[in-house]
Amino acid sequence: MHGRPQWSSYLHTRFKNSILTVVLIVTLIWTGVNHVSLPPAAANQAVLQASTLGAAPMTMQQAAMLTAAKEINHASSGRPLRELALELVEKDPWALAKLGRQQYLDNIRDYTCIFLKQERIGKKLRGVEEIEVRFRTAPTAVFMIWKNNADQAKRVLFKDSPDFVNKKGEKMARVEPAGALIRLIVSDIMMPIHGERARQTSRRSIDDFGFLATFDLLNRYCQLGADQNVMELRYEGEGEIDGRPTFKIVRYLPYQGPEGEWPDAKMVMHLDQEWLLPTAVYSYADRSGAVLLGSYVHTNVKLNPGLDADVFEF
Repeated sequence: MHGRPQWSSYLHTRFKNSILTVVLIVTLIWTGVNHVSLPPAAANQAVLQASTLGAAPMTMQQAAMLTAAKEINHASSGRPLRELALELVEKDPWALAKLGRQQYLDNIRDYTCIFLKQERIGKKLRGVEEIEVRFRTAPTAVFMIWKNNADQAKRVLFKDSPDFVNKKGEKMARVEPAGALIRLIVSDIMMPIHGERARQTSRRSIDDFGFLATFDLLNRYCQLGADQNVMELRYEGEGEIDGRPTFKIVRYLPYQGPEGEWPDAKMVMHLDQEWLLPTAVYSYADRSGAVLLGSYVHTNVKLNPGLDADVFEF
């Protein structure tokens, strides 16, 4: 009397689990492992069940995707991010920077900070500029407001949008001049961000500002230096920026002056140990670090404050 209902329930359960497993595997294949978040146990169970379904052999691409899912889960299973960072920074600091870049892409929408910038323009080392910054990741928007030691500009706004491109296809920024007299004539102007005037006021253009752009600059010159076998990159201990512990990554390149191929001879990057973001970068013209080219320090950082569109308007 009771045998048939129990057997029917068992078959129903097996059929339901098999269907769910097939759906899970199809989802992995269709969307890619980077877009599916599974607990390690669930991912391992999916792989185990997939091997018992008796389905047709997987393609190499499908197998690679499942292997990647297992490796991702194995790397992150029960491991704090800082623990993984400590392992990477000793073995491969470049890999740690790449992990920081991915963390940024996955988690950061916008941020604010006080940016302390000091640069050598020509042969002159200028004073430290204190700038309030509002930054949005997508679509990119940067609003800089000078608090102390403004040089040519009082405010600069850049957006990666058609409204900030001129008829020549050049990216533009909206600039409020720093001088009181010139503001009596014009309140603000549109200026090419890669033009000669911009190069005379800063070593970096405004579209090179931000954590993501800093990672991309690091990757660009590390890859170029590695390809030519002229780059040294190493971890040189812990540091501190704005009261927060950091990892210090130091890179050496064959710098040949401002007109040369390389941005600096020595670069010191501080990666925040919790955020894995480059909260400070120092560039030098010599390997000993005696001649500063540029100092870029982020303080009072607030991640994901939820900035409205109207804060990116003059």
